[in-house]
Amino acid sequence: MILSILLSLTLIGLGMIHFSWVIGGKLGFSKSLPTKENGERVLNPRKIDTAIVGIGLTAFGIFYLFKSGLLEYNLPEWIMKYGS
Repeated sequence: MILSILLSLTLIGLGMIHFSWVIGGKLGFSKSLPTKENGERVLNPRKIDTAIVGIGLTAFGIFYLFKSGLLEYNLPEWIMKYGS
């Protein structure tokens, strides 16, 4: 249960960082993208790409809250079995 809670907090936190980047936040953005030796970015993600990653991270974080038992919702058994 403790591992599920820690994992969910980590994933939800990372999702929130991605959402802050979508709305214009700069905290850690430049440090998180790979660059070439001359400083040119290798990746240039669009806002929609960042939002999709944020949704995925947050969804998995919420899933692990269900898995820990802190949130109650009747998900199908196959999701609980193969999702984790």
